[in-house]
Amino acid sequence: MRSASSETSDSLIAALLRALEPASASDPPDDDSTGAPKTVPQTLSVERLAAIATMLATAPSIVAVVPPGVTKGRIAALLPPDERRYAGTVMEALDRAGVLVEPRAEALRWREPRLFCRDDCDWIVAQVRSSSMEDQ
Repeated sequence: MRSASSETSDSLIAALLRALEPASASDPPDDDSTGAPKTVPQTLSVERLAAIATMLATAPSIVAVVPPGVTKGRIAALLPPDERRYAGTVMEALDRAGVLVEPRAEALRWREPRLFCRDDCDWIVAQVRSSSMEDQ
């Protein structure tokens, strides 16, 4: 049963990565004449950030490792090479969105793996989108 779940997660991650490849970090930001927020800091689109959050919430290298949890290094390992520089931005966005369990101590905020507060991908994505749009 575990192998079927792992295969499903792996195929979901692969599909997400394929779907997200066209989003290029080198693309110029859209004209913001509408006043609508379109990107988070460092030109990572809100849509791309939400897709990355979905991928992280289901990635075996996040949820099935010991100790489980999100780290900047684990995020970077899952991103395509041209987006690895955004790992810190993604970690900060997850923290700001309140989707990660608070660290045992403030000094450990960026030093130890942090679990997601919930395993509900829709909730995680909604929180990340909301937080990212508020920051614009």
